[in-house]
Amino acid sequence: MTKTARIGFGIANAGVALLVAWGVFRGLPTRWWVVDAGATACVVSMAASALALLADHKAKKRITRVAAAIVLVLGLAVFAALCLTASWLAGVYGPVGKGGAAIFALVAALAFPYLVVLPAVELVWVGRAMRKGA
Repeated sequence: MTKTARIGFGIANAGVALLVAWGVFRGLPTRWWVVDAGATACVVSMAASALALLADHKAKKRITRVAAAIVLVLGLAVFAALCLTASWLAGVYGPVGKGGAAIFALVAALAFPYLVVLPAVELVWVGRAMRKGA
């Protein structure tokens, strides 16, 4: 596990935790326990992973692997829900729903790198580091 990669992933995880916290708890106008619970799990796990990676804690690999798995599962669920909602809006409401569908598609495209790609890359990175015993 190289120091540069460890610090880079630590900063990225801290950024994701901040973005999710801001997006859900400041950006959404209403509260729903399902969204709040998922966002809290994402924020807490990514923040813990960021702290462990940046502090070079001995359990950094395990914490990062658990955090990446949680965020990947939640990210895939969020991405699927956004895409399905966009397609439903466009299909049911026709030309009127295409505006709402475009917004949902934009949010899905913006969330995909942070909630799906980053955790998937981290799982591969940690898996390789654990196999090497580094």
